[in-house]
Amino acid sequence: MIDSALNSVTEPKIDALIDGTELEGWELRAAWDDFKIGLSHGNEFEKVAIFGNKKWQEVLSKLGSWFISGEVKYFDNAEDALHWLNK
Repeated sequence: MIDSALNSVTEPKIDALIDGTELEGWELRAAWDDFKIGLSHGNEFEKVAIFGNKKWQEVLSKLGSWFISGEVKYFDNAEDALHWLNK
């Protein structure tokens, strides 16, 4: 879905909010797909706010920052995540 949305944009600059509060785990296939998105579109992300409620999500957000040129931050509060994206 991200690939098809970005194909028509000349110079995309993306701010994204990821809500991981209902995420129970991460399958290897999904991790691979996310990794490929990071490689092909990583320089198009300016900010990624990850809102979650599990310690492993915070750790993975730090790993994700290796594949994205923009800033990646983890939040345990949705309002804080949205505020950071909008400043």
